[in-house]
Amino acid sequence: MEIKDYKHLIVFFLFGLGTLSGYLLFVHSAYFVGFLSWSQSNLFLYYFILVFLKGLAIVWPPIPGGLLTLGSIPVLGWSLAYSADFFGSLIGSTIAYFLAKKYGLEFMKKIFDEVTIEKLNRVRIKPNREIESIFLLRFFGGTIVEVFCYGAGLLKVRFKNYLIATIFSHIAIGVPAFY
Repeated sequence: MEIKDYKHLIVFFLFGLGTLSGYLLFVHSAYFVGFLSWSQSNLFLYYFILVFLKGLAIVWPPIPGGLLTLGSIPVLGWSLAYSADFFGSLIGSTIAYFLAKKYGLEFMKKIFDEVTIEKLNRVRIKPNREIESIFLLRFFGGTIVEVFCYGAGLLKVRFKNYLIATIFSHIAIGVPAFY
């Protein structure tokens, strides 16, 4: 395989590595104390920005929204950081679902590489097993949860079932990870 085939994975990895490096540098800098003070006095604004960035990270996968919300645990505490991750994830997942449902495979090809699209095309979900299927795909999907958010819309999973599976899988993974 050529490097072109891994373009999306390389970009995703570099964004994640850049974000993690930036976070570590920032936490150990003199600016962190000022940021901590600002965020505590502007808690609502900081929380809103975090929810927005997490939602944006689902819609545009190279942005590592999970790292940003996990990195906010020292600022917000684990429960508020998790709730920002949860609500941002619900908003972003909903947007991704409806984008894929409306614009289809051609839109997804602009975001994901061909290998990912081919794997998604092989997924078959029985109509009476939508909740369980999406839950398991999201639970074991790890870093590629965004693919399943778009994929559910493309695979014509009913939104109600998709939302239920999204909520339960996020709780099952998120609460232990944030705690």
